[in-house]
Formats: sequence, structure tokens, C-alpha cells
Amino acid sequence: MTDATADRPELFLEQRDGVAWITIDRPAVRNAMTRAMGARLGQLLEQARDDDAVSIVVITGVGTSFSAGLDRKEIAKGLEGKSEFPVELIVQYPKPTIAAINGLAYGGGATMAMSCDLRIAAASATLTFGLGKVGLVPEWGSSYLLWRQIGYSRALDVMLTARTIDADEALSMGLVNRVVPDDQLTAAVTEMAGQIASLPPGTATAIKDVLRGGLDADFATARTIETSTLGRRSRELAEMRRANPR
Repeated sequence: MTDATADRPELFLEQRDGVAWITIDRPAVRNAMTRAMGARLGQLLEQARDDDAVSIVVITGVGTSFSAGLDRKEIAKGLEGKSEFPVELIVQYPKPTIAAINGLAYGGGATMAMSCDLRIAAASATLTFGLGKVGLVPEWGSSYLLWRQIGYSRALDVMLTARTIDADEALSMGLVNRVVPDDQLTAAVTEMAGQIASLPPGTATAIKDVLRGGLDADFATARTIETSTLGRRSRELAEMRRANPR
């Protein structure tokens, strides 16, 4: 008898009601990522980005782990010039992204979750930014993203101590948006995705553009971004109403 899972890809995409679910499927190694999987993740993200039927992208893992980060065998090959996680693509992604953190998120796995726009964690989930334990520094964009999300002092705390953060503490520090019982994670993510997808077409992308543009801008520049985007959206909405009068 052949193993039904033998030919199943380690990273795959399923589309459900306008949501692209990208799932990491290497439970035997806690969903650790290889460089090839990083390249595949980029391909799947681009596929979902270019598919007009997809409104939102969700990244999750199989079993009790979200991801243990970069596979140890890959680390042994050396870290110079590594580009296994398409951080630029996902941080600048036009469509909303949600990390459904179903369990352990360690090292690069925690950073992968953090790079998504929104994070919903199962009650049993944990996050550990553990690079300091092996003498390494923040990577995969975490040096830019983490302190903007939880503050400089808290970012230092989690990086310097490399301690494990449970779901409730992650919620209290703003590292995740919501915590739900383990058996309700998929339903909770589906509900949030549905709420976002129900917005007028283009709204989520426009909101992301405005907020992202203000990350490093002074107040005057942020206001310019707001007003220019608001004007563009007003024109787009007017055109949609003309095309679909009620």
C-alpha cells in the first residue's frame, strides 16, 4: 500500500470562497522551511496576488506547529545571502494577509507570522524569537517590523531573552490580534476574512496603502498620502456606482 501523503507538496494553496489558504505541511519537522519552500511560497503568493478571485491570503501550518523557521539542515549550509523567505513580497503585498497561528512559531516561523498584516492565534500557540540563543541577530525583516508593532522596549525583551511567549501574552503586547480556542481557529480566520472581503472592491488595498505609507512619514507627508488616496478612492467608487447602478 502506498502512502497517500507521499506525493503531497510541503507547501500548497487551496482557494475557499475568495480566500487563498497557503499551508505548510512538514509536521514531522514542525513545519520547518527549506530554501526551496521559500521560493515556492513566493510563487504561491504571486499566484494569489494576480488572481482576481482571491481577496485575502492566509498562511498556516499542519498539525501542532505553525513553523519552526528555517530547517536546521539549511542552517548548516550557511546563512550568507539567504533569501528563503520572500519578506519584501509579503510586507508590500497589496491584498490583506492573515497568519493563522495554529501552534509553535519559532525563529523564522515567528517572524513569518509577524510579517503578515493580521495574526489570529490558537490558545495553545507560542511564539519564540530565538535567534539570540545561537548568536544571531533579527532577520527576515524583523529588525524593521517588530518594534513598530510592539514597541522598541518589548522588541528588545523578546529578542534578548529569546523566551517563549504564550498566546495570551502575545495578545496583551499586540503581537497577535486575537486568540481563540484551538478548535475554532479556522472558523475565526474564515470569519475575519469574510468581513474584510465584504468591503467595497479595492478598499482593503487602499487602507493598507495609506497605513503603510505613514510608517516612516512625518505628519505632513502622511496627510498628503491620505488625501491623495482618498481622492483616488472617491473616483474609483464613483466609477463603480456608474458601472453598477442600483
